[in-house]
Amino acid sequence: MRNSYLFIVVLLLLMVGCTTPGRLVVTELGYEPTEITESVIYALPETALKISLGYRKDVFIPGPYADYAQRLLGINGVQKRRSESYLLKDAEIAESVEPGKALYAVSCVGCELDMEPLERAASHKLILLGNFSTSTDIKVPATASGTSDIHFKDVTMESNVEYREHTIYKTLITDTSFVRVPVTSQQMEKKTLEKKAEEAAKLILEIRSDRYYLAAGMVDPMADNFELETAISELYKLEEEYLSLFIGKSFSEDFSREYFIIPEGGIEKERFILDRFSADKGMVSEGGDVIELMIEPSGQSNRYKNLLPQAPETDISNRLYYRIPEVCNVLIEHAGKPLYRKRISMYQAGALVNTAMGMDSHNRK
Repeated sequence: MRNSYLFIVVLLLLMVGCTTPGRLVVTELGYEPTEITESVIYALPETALKISLGYRKDVFIPGPYADYAQRLLGINGVQKRRSESYLLKDAEIAESVEPGKALYAVSCVGCELDMEPLERAASHKLILLGNFSTSTDIKVPATASGTSDIHFKDVTMESNVEYREHTIYKTLITDTSFVRVPVTSQQMEKKTLEKKAEEAAKLILEIRSDRYYLAAGMVDPMADNFELETAISELYKLEEEYLSLFIGKSFSEDFSREYFIIPEGGIEKERFILDRFSADKGMVSEGGDVIELMIEPSGQSNRYKNLLPQAPETDISNRLYYRIPEVCNVLIEHAGKPLYRKRISMYQAGALVNTAMGMDSHNRK
């Protein structure tokens, strides 16, 4: 009787050991079952945005002879004050996939982990395996295109100084009286601005005259290998340089600035103030009109959020949890005017779903 009882007990233990199935449990990191045999960690992806803004600085520098443009060359309406203006040129958004804050553990209980389903999901960026790192929001300072300021170098072909004769009187003492005798001397003096403007205007007229004679074929004989087109082009450039002494010069400088943002991904519209921009001062910390980024979910994933639990269920085994990204409308505005529009798949705004995940065929008994 005793032997029969022991036989039944051993048989029951063997039956329990053979019929206990292995299972996979997915939990948030730190809430793994205590009886796990092996586990792996994965992250749910998030969509990070890089916003690039480009703007231009336009500068006008008046010529040093602007006051004489009308009198010497007959040019009216010459601007005589330096000015700067700024213009937002373009905007662009590029998205990338990064590990998010949601970290999950796949734990094996009484089985061996089969990595193939996890690797297949990672290849489609439904989950992320490996080294996890998160980004923060960064604003990169503006960079210029490298255009430097403008200087007026060719102000004249003549010397900047001239000699003037001055008459002075010396008093000579004779036997009977004092006599004043005129004496002339030359002194070097800096030319006045008006004098230099006259010389530059004269040179402009001479350049125009030379160009006319060349174009009319009135220069005879021509030198060997003389390139008429090149000569006329160079005369135009030379005239433009000297003409800028009267009408001024303009130049433009391009700038770019980048912003890195990771949206929260809620169901409501998100708004981010990127910067402030002024047509008079460019990117400014105070004043100016706001440059704003707006992200509005389309709501396509709401039906999944309403039907499925949005957190792993620890009492359900052999399920892999991932997100279906939400389609979001992204808009960049400045002073209420749109600069850029785009539709972006936003992982963190999507719904958490699950799918069946098989185990390795070698279950541990």
